[in-house]
Amino acid sequence: MYLVNLMEQKVSKLADAYLQKKNIPVNSNMRMDIIAYTLNRVKPEYVTSARGVLYSYKDPIEDNKEVLNIISQACEVVTKRRESNASDTIPVIEESGYYITYPSIMGNLFASNNTDRIESAKVYMFSNNALLKGYGVNFPNPAIVAKNVAGKYMFCFMPQKTDSNKKIDVNLDIVVEAENYQKFKSSLTFTVQPEYYNAGDMPLFSVEEVNDISLIENK
Repeated sequence: MYLVNLMEQKVSKLADAYLQKKNIPVNSNMRMDIIAYTLNRVKPEYVTSARGVLYSYKDPIEDNKEVLNIISQACEVVTKRRESNASDTIPVIEESGYYITYPSIMGNLFASNNTDRIESAKVYMFSNNALLKGYGVNFPNPAIVAKNVAGKYMFCFMPQKTDSNKKIDVNLDIVVEAENYQKFKSSLTFTVQPEYYNAGDMPLFSVEEVNDISLIENK
């Protein structure tokens, strides 16, 4: 399923333009805080096709006034805060070019005998027998399933640079380990269209909700 929140890219570009115009010095942490602050206060705009993305570029600048006002507020709030630790930095594209952007993957874990949600597990995602690198510290691989988010996991991966924009089939291997349950292994396949990003861009991720996984108890 192709699903994009248009506001993510719009807010990112408007925020960068505003910071440059106002000559406001920020590091990558503060920039991401400004974008997040704004996105949490604007209505999302979802599209399910590339045509929807292209059509959105026709929006007149007047439609962005409300967003720019919120960005201005965000700058005031964020620049007054103490800068976050370097370990909290959210990655951006370092070098211009085409990138394979893996979809964000969301799923659920259940016990096969009673359909209860699994409260403790590790979910691994591999590509060519190697762990995919998570998108910053907030999206580790393996993903940790804990009691406060019982049965739910989510991945977001670092985009990988490629030489062309030719569509490719991506095969990922998913492994689930949970105490008192048998190890689960399966595969996921997606068709991915590489995207062109400029250095400093924040990648856009589609979302894939995969089939529920039922774990079998050890005998």
